[in-house]
Amino acid sequence: MAEKRENIGIVSLPEYAHADPTFIVSGLCELGNGFFNHIGVPHRHDFYTIYWIKQGELLLTIDTTTHEVKKNTLFFVAPGQVHNIQTSEKVEGYMIAFQDAFMCLKDQTQVSGINSGLFFNSQFSSVIAVDVEQERDFESVVHLMMKELTMREPEYEMALHGLLRYFLVLASRVKGQKVGISPEHHAMHNSSVFLKFKNLIEEKYHELKTVSDYAALLHIKPVLLNEISKQLSGITAGEHIRNRVILEAQRYLYNTDLTAKEIAYRLGFDDPHYFSRFFKKYTNQSPSEFKEASRPVSHQA
Repeated sequence: MAEKRENIGIVSLPEYAHADPTFIVSGLCELGNGFFNHIGVPHRHDFYTIYWIKQGELLLTIDTTTHEVKKNTLFFVAPGQVHNIQTSEKVEGYMIAFQDAFMCLKDQTQVSGINSGLFFNSQFSSVIAVDVEQERDFESVVHLMMKELTMREPEYEMALHGLLRYFLVLASRVKGQKVGISPEHHAMHNSSVFLKFKNLIEEKYHELKTVSDYAALLHIKPVLLNEISKQLSGITAGEHIRNRVILEAQRYLYNTDLTAKEIAYRLGFDDPHYFSRFFKKYTNQSPSEFKEASRPVSHQA
C-alpha cells in the first residue's frame, strides 16, 4: 500500500541554490537534483519562480488546473501555490527565482500591473507562449542576469533588480497586461488597502473567516472594505476570504490523502460537518465528490 500523503512539501530557495541568496537564475539542467527531485511531486515554493521552457514538453498542474506546456513557454509560480511538473522527456530552459524582499512585488505602488497580472490571479493563467522575436529579448535579459551574478561587480544587485523588472515588463506586454499605475492618490490608497487585505488573508485565513475580522486589522469599517474590494476586483471581501479557504481545501483534496475531517481541522474549522456544508455551498460538490472528480490522471512516461 502506498504511503499516505498528508502534507504538501514546501521548498525553499537554498534547496535550489545551495546557499541563501535572494535571487538566482540558472539553466534547468544546472539545477541538478534540487530541481529534478521535485518532478512529479506536488509542492510549494516559499519564493517567486519563473520557468522558461526552451525545449521539450511537460504537464504543469497549478493547484487543480493542468496546462500542457510546450517549448518556448514562460510560466509563473507565486509563493504558496501548489504545483506539480510532470515530464516524460528531457526539458531544457531556465529558472529565475527570487525572494519577495528582492523585488517587493507586494509593494502596490511599484509593480501593480506586473504583480496582479503574472503572479497573482484568481484563475492561474500565466502560461505565456513566446515567439522568435520575443525570445531574443528574453534571452538577452537572462544572459545579462547570469553575467551580473557571475561577475558581481559594484552595484550588481541593483542591476539584477532592474533586469528582473524589465523581464517582468516584457512578459506583461506579451500577456497583454497593462503595466501602468493610476496616478490618482485615492485610487492608490484603495489599492494599498486592498493589497494589505489580500496579504492578511494569506497570513490569517486559517483563523479569521469574517470581513469584520480583517476590517478591524485594517482599521476601517467592513462596508468600506467590501466597497474597495468590489471596486478593484469585482467581488466582495467575503468572497475573497471564502475563495482562499476553498482553494486551500481543494489543494489538500487534490494533492494529499487527507480526509475531509482532517482538512477541516487544518483549516481552522471546529466542526467538520460545517466545513463539508460550507465547501458544498460554494462549489456545488461535497469534498469527496470534488476529490473523485478531480483525481489526477496518471500519465505514462
